[in-house]
Amino acid sequence: MSTVSTFLKKSKTNAKGEHPVVLRLADSGNKRVYFSTGFYATEKQFDTSSKGGRFFQGKGVRPFNLERKEEGGKTVTYTNKTANDKLGELEGRALEILKRYSDQHVSWSLEQFRVDFESAPRRAVFYEFAKGVIDQEYAGREKFKRVQIANDALASFVTYDDGFQKKMFQDINAKYLQGYVDYAVKKGNSPNTISIRMREIRRFFNIAIRDKVITPELYPFSSGKEDGKVRIPQSELSKTDQYLTLDSLKALANTSFKNAVLERTRHLFLFSYYCRGMNWKDMALLTKENFYQATVTDETTKESKEVVMLQYRRSKTKGEFDIQVTPNIRRELDWFENNTEKFGEYVLPIISVEVSADKMDEYLSQIRKRFNASLKTIAKKLKFPESQQNITIYTARHSFAMTLKNKDKSIEIISQALGHQSVETTKHYLAKFSTTKMAEETDIDLS
Repeated sequence: MSTVSTFLKKSKTNAKGEHPVVLRLADSGNKRVYFSTGFYATEKQFDTSSKGGRFFQGKGVRPFNLERKEEGGKTVTYTNKTANDKLGELEGRALEILKRYSDQHVSWSLEQFRVDFESAPRRAVFYEFAKGVIDQEYAGREKFKRVQIANDALASFVTYDDGFQKKMFQDINAKYLQGYVDYAVKKGNSPNTISIRMREIRRFFNIAIRDKVITPELYPFSSGKEDGKVRIPQSELSKTDQYLTLDSLKALANTSFKNAVLERTRHLFLFSYYCRGMNWKDMALLTKENFYQATVTDETTKESKEVVMLQYRRSKTKGEFDIQVTPNIRRELDWFENNTEKFGEYVLPIISVEVSADKMDEYLSQIRKRFNASLKTIAKKLKFPESQQNITIYTARHSFAMTLKNKDKSIEIISQALGHQSVETTKHYLAKFSTTKMAEETDIDLS
């Protein structure tokens, strides 16, 4: 079995008396071949006792700098930490080549490995990498909405810079990205649009770092501090006025419309609200198979009872979500059953024709636009305050969260009800509650 490691080759020194740090490959016959990493170090800087060999770093080690000659003869200064990241990147490249040999059953030689390793690109083209991610990680996993957003982001950068498709990761720096933001603002793009596109570019950088295509020092986005990096414009979607107050929600829940489209729109919004702000796509794809019978224990009486549960996988986070069908949810389901025509096994009147998976996001987007237009008509008819006139289906989620907050529900209840799965999202520990407790706490009566 072949092994890959880095170590200090003490048999050689440069003019400064430093030893070359090399990558060593040993084949199954223990024959060895060496490749330069571009680094030189003293014995006090390199830890030969560590697995694979690394520069000293961590507690008790004073940071130090190392120089490395990059492609094209340019000398770049690394810290001991980023130099270790680079060594890991080089080892990863070598291991990927060996894996390819194994997967393809290649009878390789050390000389062939040398050619493959040394000819491997040391500077990745951003556009090519991004298109690969779109094809493999997005389209390959049927994330077609993500494909659309990502392609839109790349197209906007091509418009900004006709040389964008040839730019390396190193070229997409903070100054370059700030230039794009300034350009987009002058062009009249909204903060929302700019934010969405910049987040896509940031996502590609994160994936490239994850896959060790680039090292973390190339990351051009600000961490929120004055670090000389680019800040992504804040999206307007975070404004707190994009939710309905309890008075508006009650008006919506208790005012029926003779217009069939508006009445269907009203009930779809209420269904989303009662289901803790279920998003449009998840609602549209619900079928009878999403519902099942379950036995739960009442936390107060300790008695068991049979309930109906609604289970679905959130299209945004891919997390499993279980909701007990409360009387409010049941009332909405019964209304749809008795007053609307539904297509196939779908339980809500959103999808009305056969749609392929790759066209579903586009189809639902068009239906959602008409739905949101109807919501705005309802807002005007019910004379909602001006801050609540521009409502969409997503307003149901904001409204649900704010209703719980205004009713002094605990942050743990709110977090779990919304399906938040990380501290990054909720900034609070996610307490676990039983199905019955969640049903009691989140069943809000608007009558």
